[in-house]
Order: sequence, then structure tokens, then C-alpha cells
Amino acid sequence: MKPRKLNIKIIPATDINRAYRFWRDVFDLPQSGHENGRHLMLDGDDITFVTGKPIDTLEILVRDHQEDLLKHLRNNFITIIGVPEERFGNKIAFQINDSEGNTITLEANK
Repeated sequence: MKPRKLNIKIIPATDINRAYRFWRDVFDLPQSGHENGRHLMLDGDDITFVTGKPIDTLEILVRDHQEDLLKHLRNNFITIIGVPEERFGNKIAFQINDSEGNTITLEANK
């Protein structure tokens, strides 16, 4: 997966290590050079995992095309929630849940 932007850089989790592994592996995010705690990087910004309740406002813009994104999600055993939504500019949005119950909207090229 080729993520470009994430609207929220602090991700709530009940198990920070599990959340870190999920986001690193599913979204192919590199580790940050940050010394304290589990941090990943996206678009030059640190992504931090904190103890908290799940949210449903996470949104990731990816460079991938719909077919490639769907294949990647299947390969990682990720289920799409509901019906994909057509968006402006020949984009399509899918919703998934991460390992912590956060709902994430993935916006990809159609």
C-alpha cells in the first residue's frame, strides 16, 4: 500500500504493540527515529499510539488503485465494512477496522 496522508496522527489503542504492528504491516509505514515509544512515519510526520477508546474519524489517502488496494487488503485478511463510496476526482473510499476497533476510511484511485 502507498499511503500519502493521514488526517489524525494520534491513534488510540487498547494494545499499543498490536496497533503498532497492524499499522506498520498493513499500511507499510516505516518506523520513526523517535526514541520514546512506538512511532511510525507518514508524510514526514510521526504517528503515535496512545491508550484510548476506538474512534471512527481516521482517514487515509492512498496512491493505490482500487484493484491493488482490494488485493492488498485481502492478503492481510482485512474485511471491508459496508459499501464503497464514490468520491470526487475519480476516487473511491473504503472503510475498514484496525486491530483496535478504529474505523478507517481509505480513499484510493478508482
